[in-house]
Amino acid sequence: MEDYFKYRFSEDIDFSLSEGDFVSVVGNTNDLFVYTLLHGHKKCNIFIGDKELNKSNMPTIRRRMSIVLYKHLNIFVGETVKDEIAFGLESLAYNKDDIETIIASESRLFHLDHVLERDPNSLGSSDKTKMKILSALIIKPNIIVLDNVMSELDYKDKKLVFNALREFTNNGGIVINSTTDMEETLEGNKIVVLYDKQLVCIGNTLNVLNEEKILKRLGIGLPFIVELNRYFMDYGMIDKYALSNEKLVNALWK
Repeated sequence: MEDYFKYRFSEDIDFSLSEGDFVSVVGNTNDLFVYTLLHGHKKCNIFIGDKELNKSNMPTIRRRMSIVLYKHLNIFVGETVKDEIAFGLESLAYNKDDIETIIASESRLFHLDHVLERDPNSLGSSDKTKMKILSALIIKPNIIVLDNVMSELDYKDKKLVFNALREFTNNGGIVINSTTDMEETLEGNKIVVLYDKQLVCIGNTLNVLNEEKILKRLGIGLPFIVELNRYFMDYGMIDKYALSNEKLVNALWK
């Protein structure tokens, strides 16, 4: 599959992503990575499809890539939740009736339909985060970038949002989840490890998590379920990964 997202920083970071990828970005260079996606950088070359991220292409880039920032979770442009979600659609010149229909449908999927008339400031952190992610997805970008925001979701909302993001990738979208929570990496199909402005490794999720020595040297732990699997593998109790509690219990009882 042809690469749609290409990222290069100096000579030390260079990787590409294809449509349908759900990648977790981990390490200590996440802030730099997100900053360059927002503002560009003289050492950085970023391509979204056939357009390079620069001032002249910024309107097209912003249409193709939505970014949800942790530090902006409490900054709002609308007086109500509905206004906040509608802002992107209005910017794209959707008519009022279509906006109403889209918001009614999508807000139900995100369990936000009961708070549409409320002030965004009155929402709890989980609902605020869902609202921001829905606002980013509703304009149908090609890429959504999440800057360490999934930690603000409660357990049920996190499952709901990850399901929505997987549906987004199933339809050809790209999810880039910049995170400090290694448990979240199990939701994606790839991991990119960036450390001290260098690309340490990139690959399928389990392939990268198997690089335990490299990750531990960088101070990056493994998801608990992966550590548990490795423990049972060492004792010959299972012979392959079972990355859910149910699958692991079933594997142990075989």
